[in-house]
Amino acid sequence: MRRSLAIALALASSLLVLGAAWQASRYASLASQARALEASQENWIEENRKLAAGIAVLSSRARAAQAASALGLGKVSPERRLFIVFPKKASGGSDG
Repeated sequence: MRRSLAIALALASSLLVLGAAWQASRYASLASQARALEASQENWIEENRKLAAGIAVLSSRARAAQAASALGLGKVSPERRLFIVFPKKASGGSDG
């Protein structure tokens, strides 16, 4: 009886130690993956900041005017503008 109890206790403690080691290994792996994802996220954030700055530069009026003049484009005079006025429909009808 005592011998079987000692064997069961030794087996349970060894399983407990193996389980703790497996859990520690799994935790270290997940922590490493989390650090890699955080580094990747920082790279994406920095890239987004650079892209946003580039968009701000390209969307400025001075930049647009410079690009237009480089293409040989200019402002259209009021005489050359065409305005289209749509007649108003009677209310109560379908839009389609």
